[in-house]
Amino acid sequence: MNVSMNQARVFTSRHHIWMMTAICMGAFLSHFTAGIVNVSLPQFTRIFQTNLAEVQWITTGYLLVITSLLPLMGKLGDRYGYRLIHNLGYVSFTISSIMVAFSTNLTILLILRMVQAIGASMFQATNIALITIHLPKEKRGRALGIVSTAVALGGMTGPIIGGWIAAWFSWQWLFLIHVPVAFAATLLAFRFIPVRGQERKRVPLDKVGALLFIVMISSFIFGISNGSRLGWLSSETLFVFAVTTVALSMLLVWEPRQRVPFLPIKAFRIPAVFYGLLISTISFLLANTVLVLLPFYLFGIAAISPSTAGYILAAYPVSLAFTGPLCGYLSDRYGSRRFMFLGLCGIGSGFAALALYLGPLSIIEIAAILALIGLGMGLIASPNNSFIMKHAPAEHIGSIGGMIALTRNAGMVCGAALGLGIVNGGDNHATGLESFRAAFGINVLICAGALIIFGCGIYFENVRRKNKPKMKEAHKQNTLEGEKTL
Repeated sequence: MNVSMNQARVFTSRHHIWMMTAICMGAFLSHFTAGIVNVSLPQFTRIFQTNLAEVQWITTGYLLVITSLLPLMGKLGDRYGYRLIHNLGYVSFTISSIMVAFSTNLTILLILRMVQAIGASMFQATNIALITIHLPKEKRGRALGIVSTAVALGGMTGPIIGGWIAAWFSWQWLFLIHVPVAFAATLLAFRFIPVRGQERKRVPLDKVGALLFIVMISSFIFGISNGSRLGWLSSETLFVFAVTTVALSMLLVWEPRQRVPFLPIKAFRIPAVFYGLLISTISFLLANTVLVLLPFYLFGIAAISPSTAGYILAAYPVSLAFTGPLCGYLSDRYGSRRFMFLGLCGIGSGFAALALYLGPLSIIEIAAILALIGLGMGLIASPNNSFIMKHAPAEHIGSIGGMIALTRNAGMVCGAALGLGIVNGGDNHATGLESFRAAFGINVLICAGALIIFGCGIYFENVRRKNKPKMKEAHKQNTLEGEKTL
């Protein structure tokens, strides 16, 4: 009997390891493919005889589609099963990755790139829900830390590999190089992600809410991504943000009236979920700002070679890769809030150093600051994800998992828009250096705002916890009085 139980335990442990491998491969690939084409965008303008504004949609369109569809895919996971949506996403992603390499013109390439993004949104929206369902509570934080590490490594290695391909191979390899990994991830997902474990509910899909949300988030991302190019006060930009405002207003009026709303409105009323999602957005905004800005500073003002800059920028993912799983494991034992607080302080300290001392800083000191920011992200990402999912209602874990992925992508887009907007403002060496310092100074203020949100969230969470017994007692008393009346 003991032998059988030990064998089952060993099998379960091995099964979880392979399941996590399959999930992490997808998390890596979706962000790897997002960044691999960036350095080759000038090459695409020559290949397809077009301008950079159109070619940029290879990157911008990919990220926009993912961000727009994440809540929808999470909702479909709630309804049809997270495993089904997740694994179908792998199939779509793999097939479209092969097909996009054989595009004969830019239009076909962009269409197939959007199909690739649809697949990526399917497994991004459901991977956290799968971990929440199939792993015990004491292992979730560490698992989510590993996923966060895979995301960071994918985002950082994509541009490096893309640069090598641009130098030595044809553009098709930008979309083919990851196909063997995607194929292996698909096989592992179908083999090791359990079929059972989720209670599906056949609830109606709020199609109007879904459409309003997609219009709102798409117009917002389009606006902030193109604001610096079109002009923040141009008629085009103002029109796009007007569409965002109208769609948001209609969504806020529509959703509370629905029996099963598209967005998990009730879950947002839980302070831990609400401020956890806000902190997720802000942390990725801060991290992506520095990752977008520093290459411009290193290449332009500091005049550092690309290879040296690559080693400096690697300090961020290396630090995050080390601290992410460790902090996730420790948050399982000691709770998440103290790690989130320390992480915000670490990121804020890194930006304060860049804002005050960027010019005189040596290469080693810049790398050390990047490592500090990576440490801060490691302290925040997986403990925060575990914290959110811990407080999310069971019936909304798919939707909340999709919202976590959405905040990550939205934060990255906002960070890139902020960084590029500041860079475009610098015309000479002095002004350029001051603009970099100003951008990092703004990020210090944003980080301070995140700490205030964090503190307010803890306060309201404690108030809610104290009032919960009173509310239960009042409900019980009302029930007894109603029975007496009858």
